[in-house]
Amino acid sequence: MAQLPKKSVLTYLSLLVLGRGVVSADENCDGKTDIVCYYASWAVYRVNQGQFTTDKIDPTLCTKIVYSFAGLNIDLQVASIDNNADITLGGYANFTKLKEKNACLRTALAVGGWNEGSSKYSIMAYSEESRENFADHVLKFIAYYGFDGLDLDWEYPTARGGIAEDKKNFVELLKVVKKKLSPWGYELSIAVALDTDYYDIATIAANVDYVHVMAYDVTSGESNVTGLLAPLSIIKSKVSVWLENGLPSGKLILGVPTYARCFNLLDNEEHGIGAAVDKTTCGGQWTDEDGFLSFYEVQEYLSIGICQGSEISDDSVYAWCSDMWMTYDNEETVASKTKYVLESGLGGIMVWSIDTDDFLGLHGNKFSLLSSIYRTINEG
Repeated sequence: MAQLPKKSVLTYLSLLVLGRGVVSADENCDGKTDIVCYYASWAVYRVNQGQFTTDKIDPTLCTKIVYSFAGLNIDLQVASIDNNADITLGGYANFTKLKEKNACLRTALAVGGWNEGSSKYSIMAYSEESRENFADHVLKFIAYYGFDGLDLDWEYPTARGGIAEDKKNFVELLKVVKKKLSPWGYELSIAVALDTDYYDIATIAANVDYVHVMAYDVTSGESNVTGLLAPLSIIKSKVSVWLENGLPSGKLILGVPTYARCFNLLDNEEHGIGAAVDKTTCGGQWTDEDGFLSFYEVQEYLSIGICQGSEISDDSVYAWCSDMWMTYDNEETVASKTKYVLESGLGGIMVWSIDTDDFLGLHGNKFSLLSSIYRTINEG
């Protein structure tokens, strides 16, 4: 294991030996609308202009940054998924060090994600003993590596290999993790689906600091017709369900995408919403993921003149380029969603993910979407 910075070691020792809390909030940092920035750690392996390392994060544009992802090992405890990126290349250490550039910045470690699935989390949450073991290890892990909290991203309780008892066990898990973290001042947030069916909202709300609602992929990459990535009318309707069922508005952080979903049209002349699509073969040169484009890759397509048109519908954007059809958010639509957050008294807004924004400013402002959010909050 690479040697940790002295500060991280001392933090860990102070927690385990001296028995002192390690996080204290600066009163000048309170009361702000949160801007939560997720970082996909695998972006370090992208090449040329797509490569994104922690030093490219602008910590002044975010109030909280989330390192994604850690996972569960065979003992159902938190572990690095990629030891090279996280430890050898200094991912964890360099990430938490960004707090030196912004005294108000909080950092969190996200555990879970889509690729982790649900089964391991279902098993871990099933018994009181395994929940306690997980919570104990979480506390040590985030203290050791210098994070300010945990972001639990179980996708999703009761689904994708989970069991019916997950809905109840998820709440029990949050209770014990919150109990372990709170005395030390660490935050507990969760990333959740827009759909509320997986969750017992009222009891969840009492046991977390923030709920990050992933308000995107309303039309999934598996769809056989075109549809919008993040239409605001559907988002508002789903958010209302969260709030009506007991989640305080100040705990809800609304997610917006910095990426696009793309599809291949069956008929290039039929390019409206609901048009038939074929097997997805489109993707971006730098992100290299089927059916997926970063915002900077979207901007490249638009700038080279191969796209025939684009439309904003329901505060989401779609464009068609020969047989490729893509749906995404731009500066205008994320500003609109940020205004909705402010007007509704929500806790803040989050982006998935900072590394797929136009972070180099090749097609406008650096971090085009994040900057639009920041301006809307601080000038609006």
